[in-house]
Parts: sequence; structure tokens; C-alpha cells
Amino acid sequence: MMENWRQALDQARVGESKYKILVQAIVADIERGTLADGARLPTQREVSRRLEISVQTVTNAYKELEQHGLIRCEVGRGSFVSKPMTEKVATYMLDRAERSLVDFSIARIVHTTEHDQAWKETCAQLASQDDQPWMRDCRPIAGFEYHRTAALEWLAGLGLQPSLDTVLITNGASHALFIALASLVSPGDVVLCESITDHGVIGSAQVLGFTLKGLDIDEHGIQPAHFEDMCSNERIRALVCTPNLNNPTVALMPDSRRRAIARIAENFGVHIIEDDVYGPLLRQRPPPISSYLPELSFHCTSFTKSVMCGLRTGYLTVPRRMALRADSILRVNSWMATPLLAEIATRWIGDGTAQALIEIQRKRMELRQNMVSDAFGELVIGQHPNALSAWVGIPEHWLLDPLVRELRDRNIAVTSPDPFLVLGSQRPAAIRLCLGADVSDVRVQTAINTIAGVFRQFPQIHSF
Repeated sequence: MMENWRQALDQARVGESKYKILVQAIVADIERGTLADGARLPTQREVSRRLEISVQTVTNAYKELEQHGLIRCEVGRGSFVSKPMTEKVATYMLDRAERSLVDFSIARIVHTTEHDQAWKETCAQLASQDDQPWMRDCRPIAGFEYHRTAALEWLAGLGLQPSLDTVLITNGASHALFIALASLVSPGDVVLCESITDHGVIGSAQVLGFTLKGLDIDEHGIQPAHFEDMCSNERIRALVCTPNLNNPTVALMPDSRRRAIARIAENFGVHIIEDDVYGPLLRQRPPPISSYLPELSFHCTSFTKSVMCGLRTGYLTVPRRMALRADSILRVNSWMATPLLAEIATRWIGDGTAQALIEIQRKRMELRQNMVSDAFGELVIGQHPNALSAWVGIPEHWLLDPLVRELRDRNIAVTSPDPFLVLGSQRPAAIRLCLGADVSDVRVQTAINTIAGVFRQFPQIHSF
């Protein structure tokens, strides 16, 4: 393995950085498969000795590889190859539909005939209109003013009162979250989040090069005491959190804890990036953390997890002093969000279609969540009547990986905890069941009963 690295260094031109050459050589071995995911790398001192280069050169190379998410360096254990989460996600969640499969691996809403009807009617209205600025104009970076005015109405329903100049239209909540992080953090900054968090946050850390650390959580989300302890002992740039129906744990943070987290963040000058993509699903919700700390908070929400999967438009609320910077990041990242989708969202907010579709979703989720409660009982760790998923513990006689494989053999796809684990977090014995599977309620019930039946069985010995 190191022979390839030596050859690369021997062929270096005068003036080339040795640590950059070493980085490229290691990346090449990872891409060829010579270094497999999880493989232990030689120690920095061993590489230094065998390649006859300084330890600092090797340290710089390993550090850059870690910042790009290609390796992970664990104190006391060593350095290991780690494929970026953006590559790993497809192995945990299906990226294409399979007709024979009941797919509980993707967080999505239930699509109904009412969704089809609303979409067709809106398309007809758009096609009949002569003046169509959402297809012709592309100058307003933050979004058309009347689109952002509609955003203010929507955000008021979520408990926020921002001004027009602090709201940006984005291509969904994930886009909003990335813009917030890119506006705020630099490589090497420390960002906190739930120890079990959405895989998009983990992927963003690998792309943007910041250090992500997980906080202790319970059934109500982040534990404020651990947040305060981390802020007291390290320089923390931001906290990314999902107080409403965390993915995947479904934790719903009570108002008292939100106030405590806002108070700690204010004391230490830590920014809050609040992912509120699931908030619109809740019939009753506490105020956002952002409402208690507007000058230090970014609030992200969208319509994909509540109104319609393909309506990938969202709203990012930013601190006033960060508005120009966030606007410029949006310009660099995508010039502007897709105005056609923002136009549809604006119309659906105005005529009540959005709320009507959300109410349909709530009822369908209540039905399917009841199926989960009836089938799994005390094994259910995280659940809410309006949530798109349930967090279900597995019996002691099963291990996670054989269980997931067994269910897949029975044409049921579920997600293990792996995509959601921040480095160093304990792997819980639980699976995520996303209940918006695009099949009938009857098939959902049958699949849930099948999972419950597998839980009651003991695994085959050879499956371990």
C-alpha cells in the first residue's frame, strides 16, 4: 500500500507540496478500493519513517483527509477509512422504487388522490396565465417579494415573526440548512447536534470541513446540561437541532427545554440552526427555539415533509446581521431557488390548499402510527401521532444487521441507526420505520405484522 505513496512522492516535481501529494495518493487508493471502508491506516509515525518524510507532513495529510470525510481519526484507536456519508446513504435508504417492496426506509408523506387533484388544478391555472414571471425572471436572489410575503404568513403559523429582509426562499429545508452552515462556519469550527441526527447534517460536516460533535439526548431531545458543559469547555460555533419530531428519534422538545437551550446559547454566543421541516405536521407545537433568540438563530423549514414530496421549496430565516452574507451564499450556491415551486407554495398558502393537505397527512399518519403501537407495544421508543416515522427498538435476541437483512429478504426495507450516528455516538438497537410508504394502508398493516412476526422469531445461526 505505502509503495504507491512512495512512488507518488518520488515522482513529485520541484516545489510540489509533499502533504498534498500524499493526500492524493491515499485518495487514489480509497477510490480504487485498495483501502476499503473501515480499513485502519498506518500510524503517522510509521508513515513518516517508511516514506522518510516529516511527521508534520503526515499529520497535515491525515488532517485534510479527515476534514473531507475520507478518514476518521479516533483518539487511542488510530485512523480509519470512512467513505463520505453522501456515498453511504444509498446503502441504508433505497434510491429507487421496487414494486414488490414495502419501503419504510425513506421519510416521506403519504401521497393521495387529493394531492394529485391539487397538483393538476394548479398546473392548469399556471398554464392559462399569460404573465409568468416565475419562469421568465431570475434576478431576485432571495426570492420574489410576494413569495417572501407569503413566507411570513406561513412562518407566523409556526410561531415566528421575522421581517421580509431576513427571509430567503430555498430549494427545501436541506438547502436552507446548508446555506445556514455555509454562512456561519469555517473549516475546523466545532458544531454541536443531537448524537443521533439527520444524515444531512453529517454530510454537511464532511463537505464544509467543520467538526461535528454529538450531545446527549433523551426522549425529549438534547439535554441542556450537556450543551452547557460543552459550551463551557470548548469554543462552539453553532448548534444544529431538530426540536420538532427529530429524525430518526421522533423526539419532541418541550417548551421549557427550548427556553433553556436558548438561554445557554445566548450566554455563550452560540448560534442556533433549527431544522423545522416536520413542524408543520404538528397540530400543537411549542414556539421555535429561534423565536427566543432571533439575533443568533437560523430557522429552516419547507413543504416536502408536510404538503407534497416534490414541492421542494422552503424558507430560511436568518439573523438580521447575517442577511447579506446568507444572500450571497445563496447566490453562489444556486443563484436563486426555483421560483416555479415557490409560486405553487405561495398559491397553496393563500387558498388553503397547503393546510388541507397537511390535515390529510395528519389523519393518515395517526392511522399508521396506531398500527405501529398495536404491533410493537413497549418496543416503540419514539413516536408521535403526526410523525412520518417511528423509532422502534428490536428484541434482545436479534442483532441489527441480520434483522435488516431478514426484513429485506421479505421485501420490507427499514433503516438502521447507522446513517444518523455522529462519530463517537453509541449505536442504539433500534430501526426507523418511515410510514409514508407509497402503498395502501392494507399493505402497510401487513408489512408491520410481518416485522412483528420476525421480531418474535429467533434468527438463523448462520445469519450472524
